[in-house]
Amino acid sequence: MAHYYLDRRGGGGKLEQVMGMNIAVVIPAFNEEERLPGVLEAVTACLSVRQVVVVDDGSEDNTGKVARRFGVKVIRLERNMGKAGAVWVGLQEVKQPIVVLLDADLKGLKPSHIEALAEPVAYDGVDMTLGVFRGGRFWTDLSHLIAPWVTGQRALPIERVRELPDFSNLGYGLEAALNRFAREHGWNVKTVVLHGVSHVMKEEKLGLVRAIKARASMYLEVGKGWLFSLNGKKPHE
Repeated sequence: MAHYYLDRRGGGGKLEQVMGMNIAVVIPAFNEEERLPGVLEAVTACLSVRQVVVVDDGSEDNTGKVARRFGVKVIRLERNMGKAGAVWVGLQEVKQPIVVLLDADLKGLKPSHIEALAEPVAYDGVDMTLGVFRGGRFWTDLSHLIAPWVTGQRALPIERVRELPDFSNLGYGLEAALNRFAREHGWNVKTVVLHGVSHVMKEEKLGLVRAIKARASMYLEVGKGWLFSLNGKKPHE
């Protein structure tokens, strides 16, 4: 995979072109009232973003209320569907030519990071970008060095989004399944290095014991994602 490096100073290099991109952002969020504002500040400040959809995945806190303060579309799920289910619901709402997926617990995100994810899709015919962390925090940098394919930060053209069958039952296996689908269909996939970006770790959110249980469940779902092919028919077919 080739790499697109974002200028460490926060620039994008193609300002006149970047200004012309039309991006929809989908953010799945579960109990993220404390962390979501930092992400939405960057997203709503990005001049290329035309649509923002936050999917409140059955949160037990004020995630949805916090998101509405930013004037974005909020979809409230009455029960927790898991990450894949929340993303699937959000993708049904997008109407812009480029779709960016972002996690709700990112730290250090800037508008230029969003544009960097979208640029290869907009100008180079790339089918999907993967945003990998560098220079943020040691442990999140390390995880993306070892397994960059697990990243939740991605951009796709809406045409590719519409090709995807229903993956709503995959939970944290979403990224693995997307990678497999891309490989099976010969997509052009490139990584984008997001300097200074990281995310809040489960140990910080949940405490050690609950985090261990959550990670075990997550890895099971990731394994399911690798095994599950998205070649099935879409629900309406």
